[in-house]
Amino acid sequence: MMIDKKQDIIEKVSVLYHEFGIRSVTMDDVVHEIGISKKTLYQHFSDKSELVAAVMDSLFKQRKEKTEQALEGKQNAIEEMLTYYSLQLRMIKEHKPTVIYDLKKYYPEIYEKVTIRKRKYIYDSVLQNLKRGKTEGLYRAEINEELIARLNLMRIEAIMTTGIFTSEDIMTPGFFKEVFTYHIYGIVNTKGRNYLEQNIDKLK
Repeated sequence: MMIDKKQDIIEKVSVLYHEFGIRSVTMDDVVHEIGISKKTLYQHFSDKSELVAAVMDSLFKQRKEKTEQALEGKQNAIEEMLTYYSLQLRMIKEHKPTVIYDLKKYYPEIYEKVTIRKRKYIYDSVLQNLKRGKTEGLYRAEINEELIARLNLMRIEAIMTTGIFTSEDIMTPGFFKEVFTYHIYGIVNTKGRNYLEQNIDKLK
């Protein structure tokens, strides 16, 4: 029951952070908004930093599980990557810049942990896909998987963090389709290109 209560608090606080940002939601706000006592809250979390870290851990776990479920059983590496990009697009549309801003400014150690973990997951996912695509004969045999995976990670971070693209740019219909095709057309061989052109409309 203690674990269930703790997770219940985490999930409800996650909603508050998503709506109002991290900085503006105090521990007193948490007590008031989700209807628990201070004693109960502090039984599970010694301070706000611990609560913030727990919320970030939970969000990462949820997104990872959602991604893995969506990718399970995909026919080949291209279909897997089509699904991956579609899912990332939906997640980005739900993304709240205020949460990341607050995390970076007020909880830099947690922000660093979140960033490193996210980078590793994206890199590992793309690397696995590149290896699968080569094995299936859909990607060019000569591509350097490690380099391409790192370049892909760099491109995603540039889109999200440099300010080169506005939120409006990112939300524009077709934006991530262009990002995806820029990536995928550089790695497919003739067989992969033929499959891709028959299935590219799956990317919504």
